[in-house]
Amino acid sequence: MQTFFGFPSQPLDRPTCLTIGNFDGVHRGHQSLVSNMVEVAHMADDLAGLLTFNPHPLAILHPELSLDYLTTIEERTEILAALGLDFVLILPFTREIAAITAASFMTHLTERIRLRELWIGPDFALGRDREGDAQRLALLGRESGYAVRVVPSFNWHAEPVRSSRIRALLTEEGAVDRTAALLGRPYRIAGKAEVGARRGRKLGFPTANLALPPGRLAPAFGVYACWAWREDRGYPAVVNVGVRPSFDNGQPTVEAHLLDFDENLYGETLGLSFVQRLRDEKRFADIADLVTQIRSDTDAARRVLADPPDQTGAGAGRLYEELPHTADWAIRVTGASRRQLFARAAASMFDMQDADRTRPITLAHAVNLADATDTPELLVAWLNRLLLNQELDEALYTRFEIHEISATGLRAVAYGYPGAAAHTAIKAVTYYDLSVEETGAGWEATVTFDV
Repeated sequence: MQTFFGFPSQPLDRPTCLTIGNFDGVHRGHQSLVSNMVEVAHMADDLAGLLTFNPHPLAILHPELSLDYLTTIEERTEILAALGLDFVLILPFTREIAAITAASFMTHLTERIRLRELWIGPDFALGRDREGDAQRLALLGRESGYAVRVVPSFNWHAEPVRSSRIRALLTEEGAVDRTAALLGRPYRIAGKAEVGARRGRKLGFPTANLALPPGRLAPAFGVYACWAWREDRGYPAVVNVGVRPSFDNGQPTVEAHLLDFDENLYGETLGLSFVQRLRDEKRFADIADLVTQIRSDTDAARRVLADPPDQTGAGAGRLYEELPHTADWAIRVTGASRRQLFARAAASMFDMQDADRTRPITLAHAVNLADATDTPELLVAWLNRLLLNQELDEALYTRFEIHEISATGLRAVAYGYPGAAAHTAIKAVTYYDLSVEETGAGWEATVTFDV
């Protein structure tokens, strides 16, 4: 995926399906719109692109309003790359941009992009005084040779999916589980670990204090079970968001205690994925009571994180059919969706190495892939990356949570425990007799492993 900062210097000469918006959070509604647009565009051999603004228009037009971001522009771009887009165009939003009429903006846009379809939500509008609504843009499109497709609002389990709703759930309730359902992934923040008052270490629970970027949204005050990320490696953690009421009621902080971890984190960028809210923040008059509560929080976080989601949908049953082979192993695996197929193929690969799906989870590894040419190449890249991570972590993985996936990219987390193959370890996934196809019942793949 290409990323343009400002309009491309050379016009894009292929017909393009384009969507425009802020896409903060890249939630399930955004993902649905983008994925459907990508599918339509690529079936017609067109480009699929997305135009977004930075900063958010409200930050320029109404600076008096407080607007905290769910994602940085870098995080947004990474997520969008996994959805199969050909390009993302990031425009600086200024008062000059806000003053342009919808007709002028679309004229400038179509001089640089050969627009075939513009995909927008029902409430979308652009241009001065938001006069470029769906009806106005459709009229401009008829004059300029592009169509406007209005995508209905998206609901998840009867709940509207909007960035404003997600912000409210996080800030008012700390409802990180419901937020994850609307996002399609746990809510994540990142910041540099700074030296604090070192009270946690004195109490036997050392913490990393995170300095968040300005304008980044933190959940409501409370204690949470989280995965803490050092680059792509995840560690179980218990996290306090708040003002330390048992001590100084100071400025709000985000403090993370990584379980069974004793390395120096100061100066590192640490990510936190919020899985479950454990309790409200509260004041303890007695430090001994605080220590007892921290132990209880730690145990609760360990239990929560030991049982992450399983997207195979197979329970304890067999995930694959072993096929006749010679020196190598070959299997056939099926799934109701591309996401489930990839999860089952990964789980099958570790089942064949005697991974124990009943073992509690104690570690995680993130996998981000983009720019594969098609689904078969992506499947091979996914499985081989897991084998590499297996070697790096000295671990076996048994749970697979795929957050975003398309024909060319994915973002996922593999969860596991320290261990090694009991008898024969798989060396690599090969292209020999590889097949991946969509069927009337879902997806089916044949995969051969070099052992």
